[in-house]
Amino acid sequence: METRIEQDDSEQRRVQELSRYELALDKPDPQLRFIVELAVRTMGADIGGVSLVYRSHIWLPVTVGITVREVDRCESFCGEAVASEHDFFEIEDGLAEDWSAAKPLVRREPHYRHYAAVTLYGNRGYLLGTLWVMWLAPGRLDDAQRTMLHGLGRLVTDTLELRYSDAITGMCNRGAFVQHLQQAKIGAEAQEMTVGYIDLSGFHQINEVYGRAAGNATLAEIAGRVIGWAGPDNLVGHLGGDRFCFALLGPTSTDRLQALCRTIDVPVMLPGERTQVLRARIGFVREKLPSHMAAAALLDMAETAAASIGDVDSFSVTREYGSEMRERSCFLHDLAGVLEGHPDAGELSMHYQPQVNFAKQKLIGLEALVRWEHPERGTVPPATFVPLAESSGNSYALDLHVMRQVCRDMRGWADAGLPQVPVSLNFSRSSLLHPGLPEAIAALLEEHALPGALLEVEVTESQLLEAPEALGERVAALRELGLRIAIDDFGIGYSNLDAIGSLPFDRLKVDRRFVHGVADSAVTASLFRLIQGVAEVSDAELLCEGLERQVDLDWLRHQHAYCVQGWYFCSALPPQGVEHLLRAWGQRARQTVQDGDVRELFANP
Repeated sequence: METRIEQDDSEQRRVQELSRYELALDKPDPQLRFIVELAVRTMGADIGGVSLVYRSHIWLPVTVGITVREVDRCESFCGEAVASEHDFFEIEDGLAEDWSAAKPLVRREPHYRHYAAVTLYGNRGYLLGTLWVMWLAPGRLDDAQRTMLHGLGRLVTDTLELRYSDAITGMCNRGAFVQHLQQAKIGAEAQEMTVGYIDLSGFHQINEVYGRAAGNATLAEIAGRVIGWAGPDNLVGHLGGDRFCFALLGPTSTDRLQALCRTIDVPVMLPGERTQVLRARIGFVREKLPSHMAAAALLDMAETAAASIGDVDSFSVTREYGSEMRERSCFLHDLAGVLEGHPDAGELSMHYQPQVNFAKQKLIGLEALVRWEHPERGTVPPATFVPLAESSGNSYALDLHVMRQVCRDMRGWADAGLPQVPVSLNFSRSSLLHPGLPEAIAALLEEHALPGALLEVEVTESQLLEAPEALGERVAALRELGLRIAIDDFGIGYSNLDAIGSLPFDRLKVDRRFVHGVADSAVTASLFRLIQGVAEVSDAELLCEGLERQVDLDWLRHQHAYCVQGWYFCSALPPQGVEHLLRAWGQRARQTVQDGDVRELFANP
């Protein structure tokens, strides 16, 4: 017979087991709700629910026919069902006994009287709670109804295990861990929390050589070590495969983390009395409490720190998520937010820099430039967030966002009766190679009723050299839509004429380093003439970027290079500024003007 101390220990382990399951109070699990609705309907009951029974209270994550989320354990029949330790518990008439008549659901209107429940046991044998139903009238379940309720109870347990717990290790899965972490960082009494990410090295060889059973046994072994190292008051989880996570409440010393490394580095036993040593990349982040940082973001930070660790051969390695990584993650989080339209992440806006043929006094195009206005960081330059988008896999979403805004602006100018000029856009390498790009562009052109000839896609020289065949196919598809193609930043890459010759293009853009100061440097002038020769041989328009000085303009005129872009004429303008500029050009299109007069058109756009 168990002593009082043994009973307390058993109850403590049972309650601790409940922490593996975490269901949101504000979002009842739809699968669990369906099971409860099925139980109520098939039993002809009036109300029902799933109860998880803790020491002093009962949590009801899902209910049907009644709205209640938490009750005292002593006031519920579910507490009695768990205490009975039977797999089925029934009260045929709540008014028949004083103790049952005192329960609130019986005592208060509308006076439910008949209660039936099956107890729920987790995969590790601990009693978790009940699936229960109640009726207003007294009654008794027959054998078929009991069997049905037992079957539905097993479905509840399976759902809890599959959705909120990892079957191999017995740990929380990612979803449950993140929810626990979210609650802990808000309600914990500790002043600090350490969130960690464990990436095992060498595990896949075990699966490949010894089979999945040996791999699962290894994961269970490592899980047990991590659980023992973390202790009962902290959080641990299995993220799938060879990845684990933890959250320690309170200050965490370097020695404590090194102890985790030593724990993991102990060889694991394999079939045939063989052993295998696993190493781990362990990233972690320290966070002051209470924290407004999202739990998922903290776990991502720890993962980023782990990913920054190179090969681990001799021993496991830890790395803290530092200020540089934190800044990058915050930027990445905000970038994802602004692409999804979250107001607190700011707004992406477009600016357009005019392109001019100063010999013909003609506006020949606009280059679209994206700006990020952040509520806290101010104006974030493209040089900061565009590379971040490329390295994080967000460049395609960013490029489509830009193009959608460009098409919207162009449609607005056209509807206002303004002259239409082509707009050029820069696309990342990954966007240019994305198989869905032509279809996405075609859809945007159709949506905004724009001809493809009004859009120009810029391909950098380096992009062309990295994947000439794949890029050539994509460019051909874009040209079928009527888009113009420009080679951007020509001269700063390898200047591979074979690669350039393999791609049909309409415009060659000279990088600003071969334009700014060209009048003062014989070397720069010689390089410019070489690039100009490439454009002539390719029968492409030459556009000179970065024009800022009158002396360089005069030199370009002498070289018959009349198409330019730069601050000499105009800086990048917002859409409203472009509207004023187009209106001014439309009004004075037939007037004969000199270079100085051309600049005046940009003075007050």
